[in-house]
Parts: sequence; structure tokens; C-alpha cells
Amino acid sequence: MAHGDLVDRRGLVASPATATDMKRGILHRALLGAFLRTRRVWRRLRYAISYAGQPITIDPSSSISRRSVLRVTDGGSIRIGRNCTVHDYAMILTYGGDITIGDDCSLNPFAIVYGGGGVRIGNGVRIAAHTVIIPANHRSGNDEVPLHRAGIVAQGITIADHVWLGSGCRILDGVHIGRNAAIGAGSVVTRSVPDGATVAGVPARPIQRRER
Repeated sequence: MAHGDLVDRRGLVASPATATDMKRGILHRALLGAFLRTRRVWRRLRYAISYAGQPITIDPSSSISRRSVLRVTDGGSIRIGRNCTVHDYAMILTYGGDITIGDDCSLNPFAIVYGGGGVRIGNGVRIAAHTVIIPANHRSGNDEVPLHRAGIVAQGITIADHVWLGSGCRILDGVHIGRNAAIGAGSVVTRSVPDGATVAGVPARPIQRRER
């Protein structure tokens, strides 16, 4: 074996064609690694500039569209984990509450997450377009105390790992959605959903239960 020969995983000297492919593979992996490192550095810088002075924390492996809206209003905070995607025109608005999104989540176009009483979203959650998560509710008004003066109730919402929220869902205050649950498109979820359940409808009701 001559100096500089490439050796495959079995310890054999590679043929010229195989050696060329191996070199290309090594170069490709090196370039890909450099690109990913550069992208993370660029995102870290962009997020630091875009959200300077605000309680917004985003892992640099996550992709946040420039056309999305992340806004802290009346207090609260936003935290987004690793490898998440927030698509065009999605909105994350605290309105006084803390919003925490885990790893490997996606928030699709025109979906809205409000803060209110707080939102905790686990890992691997898929939130389809036009879904709205609303962790607050108005108190009922009357002639003496009209609706706009009655205040709100804000209990918060928890969405566990690997949940799928279909397009146009409405998740209302006080709800806990269990692991591996699926919410049918257009559903209004007013009650907690157990692990592994599929619910749909207005209001949402169980239609299937899967193993965890």
C-alpha cells in the first residue's frame, strides 16, 4: 500500500474510482459541516440583533422566517428550542405570558400562539396553518360590569410531545393535550385530551385511541 492510498472500511485499498468517490464524500461532509456552522453563527447574530433587549431566546439551529412575528407585549417571554421552524406569517405573541416551544417543532403559516396564562409546547409538535392557541378567556359581563371591564381568566395550555394539530384548530384555555395525540382539522378543543387520542369536531370529541 503506497503512502496516500485511501482505505475503505474493510481495510482494503480503494480503486481509483472508489478513491475519488471517497474524496468527494469527505469534501462534501467537510463543506456541509462548515455551511451548518456558518448558518448557526449567522442566525445567532440575526436573532441577537432582531430581538435585542427582549426576553426572546431562540436556538440558532432553528429557522425563524423574517415574515413571521415574535412579539413580547405586556410582559412574558418566548423560548424556542432546537431545530424548530416558524414559517411565514406565523405569530407568537406573549400578552403577559411565557411561551416555551421545545425541540423539532413547526409552526406553519398564519398559525398564532398567544401567551396569556402561559403556553408550554413539548418536542416534535406539528402545528398546522391557521391554528390558534389561546390560553385566556373573558369573564362573563352583565349590566353592572360589562364584558370589557370584567377581566379575563388565564389558566394556561400545555401540549405534550409529538402532538399533531390539524389546520385551523382552536385550542382554548385550561387544556392539556397528551403525548402522541392528534387534533383533527377545524376542531375546537375545550377539554383536555389524553395520551394517544385522536379528537375532532366542535367541540372536539374522541374518535380514536392509539397505543402510546
